[in-house]
Amino acid sequence: MQNCINSPLQLNVLQGKNIGLAHAYCTPTPTIAIDIDNYHHAKSWLVAHGIDLDALLKATDAVVIHSGKNLSLKLLYRLPMDCKPLESKKINGPDGYSAIEFRCATKDGKTVQDVLPPSIHPDGHQYTWIGLGDPLKIPRIPDAALQVWQLLIQNGMRVSNRSVGTSGRIYKRPETPRQVACLKAMLNHINADCEYQTWRNVIWAILSTSWECSEDVAYEWSKTAPDRFEEDAFWLVANSYIPDLDQQITFGTIHHLARIGGWNG
Repeated sequence: MQNCINSPLQLNVLQGKNIGLAHAYCTPTPTIAIDIDNYHHAKSWLVAHGIDLDALLKATDAVVIHSGKNLSLKLLYRLPMDCKPLESKKINGPDGYSAIEFRCATKDGKTVQDVLPPSIHPDGHQYTWIGLGDPLKIPRIPDAALQVWQLLIQNGMRVSNRSVGTSGRIYKRPETPRQVACLKAMLNHINADCEYQTWRNVIWAILSTSWECSEDVAYEWSKTAPDRFEEDAFWLVANSYIPDLDQQITFGTIHHLARIGGWNG
């Protein structure tokens, strides 16, 4: 905090320099940024959790920053009065790159910073304000976005309330003891100590069942490679799953890989 400017008397040190918002140290409540790194992937992920990104961007009080980078935006909000700074959480898109990040504080409580207009991006673009809101009147984070963020932080980052999807293309397999046992039998023939893309695809294929137990099954399968298993890495992949994505990973991926591994059920 000693490196932050917190008084108008210190404004002279900012002349000619980039400026940023130290979210966790803001008063009377911490500020946050919903950092959209890929608009299309972020929109798909948010709608799977009941949040309309376009509605957030078009709100009359929306405070939005554009860096000049294609498909990249930031929404600024304040946390509720009784809410302490929240640990930042990132969601990757299907390309493996960041799609959206909820930004406020580090795991140890230090602040995360977001650059403000009219600062200059390292690639030469100037940050600009867009949206209908007033940057001096940053709105409170919508409840739905706050709840999803809190779920990302709680219970090993588990987010079990994702919807099945909106297009109607997805077939929900019946969750019966027999079906679950069949899935686990197939997974016994797929080595979790595999290259990243295969590991990710298997996790997403399990989640594509939309079963209540799907995250637990994916978690236990991943742990069968104890030398490679990392808790945070697993939940980053699990929570990055988008049910309604074009060219979606499906249950057929598990069936195919299990056959290669010797399953003949």
